Amino acid sequence: MLPTAPATSALPSQLPLRVAVTSSNPEKLGAVQAAFEAHSGDWAARGVEVVACPCDSGIPHGQPWGHQHTYEGALARLHHLEAGGGADGFNYLVSVENGVFALLRHDATEGQDVCCVVVLDVSTGKQAVNFSQARPYPLAEVQEMKRAGASNGSIGEFC
Repeated sequence: MLPTAPATSALPSQLPLRVAVTSSNPEKLGAVQAAFEAHSGDWAARGVEVVACPCDSGIPHGQPWGHQHTYEGALARLHHLEAGGGADGFNYLVSVENGVFALLRHDATEGQDVCCVVVLDVSTGKQAVNFSQARPYPLAEVQEMKRAGASNGSIGEFC
């Protein structure tokens, strides 16, 4: 069961802005917290409460490949959050999904990690989508770890 807004007699404009994030990853939660806190105006005065609400991406092997697959994983997490009643009591739902794409060079194949962020305004139903800049992904090392039987969790921690 996902958390819901506490019962209170405070006016909605006095309550903290509540943001559900489809991950329990501390770096993703911190980034969402910082992004919402950096927004000026009413949010700064109310405060921001970010709540981890991990949801499945629907990616059977755990790692999305390419921009489209990464976007679809982010949307699937958002869908699973909403379908499970996760929107109740939240102002925004945020899905943060990292994926890898291959950069084919003449002498090697490099991996690049990119992040897709989907933000849903619960009150309007409007979505915003964006991708981060890419960063190097240790493709050769990850492939070797996978061949040696490493779990997706240990690979994620390594990356």
